[in-house]
Amino acid sequence: MATNNMRWQAPGNGKIFDDELGSDSYMNQRTICVLRYIKGNPKISQIKFEQNIKDYLASCSNYDRNESLPSHFFRPLLFMGFIYQNDDSSLELTLEGEKFFDAYQNNKFDLCRTFILNQLDNIKYPNKATKNVNLQLFPFRILFKLLLEQNRNGISRDFIKKQLVYIKNIDDLNTYIKTKSIDSLQEHEPYDKFYTWVINSLVDIKILKKISDRYYIHDDLIEYINKLYHNLEYKDFFFKDDTLLCTIDNKTAKQRYKRDAKLINEAKNRDKFICKVDTNHKTFNSKGKNYVEGHHIIPMFQQKNYSFKLDDVNNIISLCPNCHREIHLSDDKKNIIDRVFNIHEKYLMSKKVSKEDLYKMYMCVV
Repeated sequence: MATNNMRWQAPGNGKIFDDELGSDSYMNQRTICVLRYIKGNPKISQIKFEQNIKDYLASCSNYDRNESLPSHFFRPLLFMGFIYQNDDSSLELTLEGEKFFDAYQNNKFDLCRTFILNQLDNIKYPNKATKNVNLQLFPFRILFKLLLEQNRNGISRDFIKKQLVYIKNIDDLNTYIKTKSIDSLQEHEPYDKFYTWVINSLVDIKILKKISDRYYIHDDLIEYINKLYHNLEYKDFFFKDDTLLCTIDNKTAKQRYKRDAKLINEAKNRDKFICKVDTNHKTFNSKGKNYVEGHHIIPMFQQKNYSFKLDDVNNIISLCPNCHREIHLSDDKKNIIDRVFNIHEKYLMSKKVSKEDLYKMYMCVV
């Protein structure tokens, strides 16, 4: 049967987790072993991964050999954004994947749950783990916003199967936005995989809770999820051009996290209104000073992944407009990231942020 390319798809062939984090359940073990394998074999080719992963799982976990496609073992983690697939099809852990795996190894399972929640926020269609899906939206932003607004009554299993997974654009939600009734959305043929593999996995790890046939945000996460979404509107969860994704993330960060303009001015004064990357980069006078712009070294959209404030003068560097555009828009940002890192190395290392971490962060900065 042909895939419906206008429907939210689930990756792989099962849940990414099937019990509380830290449990030695079947899928939990499999997921952690795949992360461990890729961490130990960075930038491994997909071909080599698929050749070796079943033997590795047999030695690492309670894996029972079956006919599953080897690609199904990494696709859920690719979907979640814990691994990244390069243009040459090689696989490596993302920065968030590294953080999650390290926290898991150190039994910090509440922190792991937060990393999962933050990655759900990042998931979008199109997605490399779900091929041939012709959508341009953030599915879990839609889900969590709906759950917040329906917190008293929750959302039903039938709604998830017949309506939620068929939302494709803002027009599909216009009636809901006007009437505040999820029952007003058009129903389709039930689609079980997203519900069974994804939604119920979120219940297993206590991001969602299920009462009878209705789903709710888990009690201890309502406040955090509300902070992520209360300033955002449904239209913010859709896009028309995949190249705009970084711009959307930047806009979302500005809506979520207040920035103090005084800190930018403080950083400029500290830097004596010169471009810190190259002091020879003169621009023009503005209010009697050489014009420079303040740039957050650890991007603000990363705030949800850190407990310390990123809107900090120590995390701001003065750049001339050209260098500022280079660090945002260059095809190869490594050279300028190296220079910025070297200037603020003491601060960044005190926050346990490496140069390699910045490389991964700046894959989506505009």
